Amino acid sequence: MTGPPHEHLLRRLAIGDEELLEALLGTELSATSVPDLDGRSCALVRLAGLVAVGAPAATYQWCVAAALAAGASDEAVAGVLAALVPIVGAVRVVSAAPEVALALGRAVPDAGA
Repeated sequence: MTGPPHEHLLRRLAIGDEELLEALLGTELSATSVPDLDGRSCALVRLAGLVAVGAPAATYQWCVAAALAAGASDEAVAGVLAALVPIVGAVRVVSAAPEVALALGRAVPDAGA
């Protein structure tokens, strides 16, 4: 660790450090023990929640990784975005789409390309 402790803390928060967030929340972020939802559904619902609140880009990485690990397909992840358009609006979904694409290992071309 270099620099003052508060800078290290802010850096870890800014990148969505899963270990730190779990310690702060007192729960495992990838936990999928939600009544009546399987792990795949739980992860996709969490992704929808992140998009709905306009979450920081770094959070999409761990959320999409958790969804894929729980058995979600790339198509299901993209489908979450499509399903959200009438609920949260196109602007919110369009803002999240490049970050979700990167989390899936895909590059999204600029609008001018």
